[in-house]
Amino acid sequence: MKRTLVFLLFSFAMPAQRPWQQITIPSLGEVAANFKAPPREYGAIQPFASWNGPDPQEVRARIVRDLDRLAANGIFVVNLSPGRGEPKYLSPAHMEQVKFTVAEAAKRGMRLWIQDESDYPSGFAGGNISRQYPQLGMQGIVADIRVHVVPGQTLTMPAPPDTLAIFATKTSTDQQIQGVIPIPVPANGQLKWTVPAQGSTPNEPRLTWEVVFVRHVYVSSPTRNFNREDGTRAKDALYSLIDYLDPEATRAFLRITHETYRQAVGDEFGKIVLGFFGDEPDYSSSIPWTPKLLEEFEQRKGYDLKPYIPSFFIGRGAEATEETRRARADYYDVWSAIFQNSFFGEQAEWCKKYNVEYLVHLNHEETMISLEHSEGDYFRDNRYVEVPGIDNLNQLVPDAVHRPDGTWNINNNFPKLASSAAHLFGKPKVWAEEGGGAGIDGKYQLDFQLVRGVTALQLRVPVLRGGGDPSAAAPTAFAPPPQAAMVAWYANRGGYLMAIGRPAAQVGLYHPGNSIWMGDQEADRSTTKLGWQLFEHQVDWDYFDEQSLGSVATIGNGGFQNLSGQVYKAIIFPSMTVITRTALARLQAFVKAGGKAIFVGKTPGLIVEKTFLNAKDVPDLSFATLIEPAGDITARVLAALPKPDVKLDSAFPRLTYTHRSWRDAEMYFFFNESHQAESRVATVSGRGQAQAWDLATGEIHPLSGVVAESDAVRFQLVLGPYEAKVVVVGPLPSGVGPAELSWAAGNTLAELGGDWTLELNGKQVTTPLKSWEDLGTQSFAGPVTYRKQFTASAAPAGKRVYLEIGDLNDYARVKLNGKELEAHGWQPYRWDITNAVTAGANELEVEVRTTIAAAGPGAATGAPARGRGPASGLLGPVRLVER
Repeated sequence: MKRTLVFLLFSFAMPAQRPWQQITIPSLGEVAANFKAPPREYGAIQPFASWNGPDPQEVRARIVRDLDRLAANGIFVVNLSPGRGEPKYLSPAHMEQVKFTVAEAAKRGMRLWIQDESDYPSGFAGGNISRQYPQLGMQGIVADIRVHVVPGQTLTMPAPPDTLAIFATKTSTDQQIQGVIPIPVPANGQLKWTVPAQGSTPNEPRLTWEVVFVRHVYVSSPTRNFNREDGTRAKDALYSLIDYLDPEATRAFLRITHETYRQAVGDEFGKIVLGFFGDEPDYSSSIPWTPKLLEEFEQRKGYDLKPYIPSFFIGRGAEATEETRRARADYYDVWSAIFQNSFFGEQAEWCKKYNVEYLVHLNHEETMISLEHSEGDYFRDNRYVEVPGIDNLNQLVPDAVHRPDGTWNINNNFPKLASSAAHLFGKPKVWAEEGGGAGIDGKYQLDFQLVRGVTALQLRVPVLRGGGDPSAAAPTAFAPPPQAAMVAWYANRGGYLMAIGRPAAQVGLYHPGNSIWMGDQEADRSTTKLGWQLFEHQVDWDYFDEQSLGSVATIGNGGFQNLSGQVYKAIIFPSMTVITRTALARLQAFVKAGGKAIFVGKTPGLIVEKTFLNAKDVPDLSFATLIEPAGDITARVLAALPKPDVKLDSAFPRLTYTHRSWRDAEMYFFFNESHQAESRVATVSGRGQAQAWDLATGEIHPLSGVVAESDAVRFQLVLGPYEAKVVVVGPLPSGVGPAELSWAAGNTLAELGGDWTLELNGKQVTTPLKSWEDLGTQSFAGPVTYRKQFTASAAPAGKRVYLEIGDLNDYARVKLNGKELEAHGWQPYRWDITNAVTAGANELEVEVRTTIAAAGPGAATGAPARGRGPASGLLGPVRLVER
């Protein structure tokens, strides 16, 4: 049977999906029953755990010890990596070890993801593609042969194999191309071409000539293999990736890798083994090619691509013409559609067949122009992926995310790409390769991604080992930092709440991939800017892609309904070059059904039907709800949006939130992204009791001072620096704690200033509160114990007394008069000391540890790198407050 590049829809019978594989709409009571200890499938993930060594028994002992250590620290999901050394990748010994690991995980109720490669990117099968299927290796279009010629010269030579196009350039002395001459590819394979004499006489400007041969060749994006024959960690093209645009190549990859794992542990697929993790498949070394590309292109677009291929390689002053820009957009449209199905779709189909999930993240998520060049289209790639992902390379830290350079070239809201793909296509989970960790920056990154819809967080917390080689054995006496379990349980609960229910953002921000293919950089920058501006006005949003606009989303309930059941009542369009005819028709129906179409910035000037090349006509946008030429989220735009589900009594630009709906309740996750304590009156949609769900403890407390309105509640929202808070509006479940007090007001009973006694790195110091750095101690993690004696009066009747610390980096345990209080690893640093403080003399001890800034993933502490080094220690002020 002849195979084509057209993807066949999943039509075969599938096993029933597990709850974590589908959108679920539970009741508040059901969620509350799971909140303290959520189902393991939703939990935080230990990244890239591998166990290697020459002695299998010793390695198995380490596996047992490490799984126990992970479970003891609240981590029940492991991303299983093959690692370096013995056992060799995919060998019988490797599979025996995988069987053992799966069995041990099952004993502890743990879950596993399996890395689909011997490092990254996905698709070289640990070198086996080059060894077994070289004919299925990655191919690209390159201009790798260039011949310098002189005016008047006749060039005679064989055309290189697989030549697609030949052209000549004439270049001025300042290296600017002055002209391009196409040269026909000789049918007999023998080139004979005479260079024009232009630029050869003394009275003419000097020109240099070059003949360029464009051809398709076997060329791979670089790969990094754990087990290279030369023993190095080099990243190069020695081990080729597959031809991502050939479904047969993807099937060969699956046969080598996934089928080997299935033969070993397939009986645990969908139970202990959740699925396969793919990493950064992309075209970073060439322009994509596959043998059927020209045939497929002509079938889809109706014209020959070959005459336009030289334009892919012309630069240095020779600007692309409107015609060549359009042809290039058609090329991206075709190869990205193939990529969607031949690589991502094939793997998703295989995973569905065996009831596991396909998890993958792409490359360059923070720079969309680069991503579109190397990946084609983010949302096409993720159309059939069960768990879309992103890779935060330590850039989501406080000092980096809120410092736009004015050009909007970097999109720090890129976690929204993955969560939007999940929402659009009906997937509950969203993954982050670096989901956060301990310390100020680690916790910030965790909350920054949770509030943007990420649910499955790989934590950079050193539970197994202190860092360095992930394959190396950890010291037997290695002890995880005390923050480890705190961060893990926080992420377990947060990830669970973000994965259940239905996403409730009412606004879609159109992702202008078509215009980016046309070279429209303004479209990309406009999208990034508008996303930030919506957040600054407490408007939650999802990206809304061309597939959803054109066909995937249905029109009903006053808007576009995605595959999660979420309804977008407004779609905002950034500056754009083109719009499709299908999109225009769908938008008119959307507006007629009550939706709002809002164009902000440059409106599209062309309508695309079958091809970009033949796009014509200026779209009639008279149906639009609003056209805002200013290019910003103005008051006019805000007024045109649906009624907000969150409204504040005054501006709070650094407050972000997300909202999910349960069967009988509304869940809001708020995050103060600023380093200042803030307090606002918030009005949020929902009926019932407003309650705080504490991700740190798993406790639920009714909020006090709440005012119920007809379809909303109003309460005081108080957030410390970088503090996050979950508020649920609905029926109050059983077993809740006492009402949470309003933190907006309180009476300071005492300021614990002056001198403190502390033990700092072996030294006894008496000093006012200062950073450890100011006290001459650098790069020290602690612990340091602070001691202070103070006198207190009797606690006022009917009031609670709290110890509150304004600034502390970043973990603290408190002992008051010998009574141990709970530890805190992040804001707010607040302890109820009502039952520990006494009238008269009191003895206070505060043990502080800090997370040392690291150079990046795998650095000595395992902590995320910081864009700055916050001051370490107990910084204060320290107060006793009655409330």
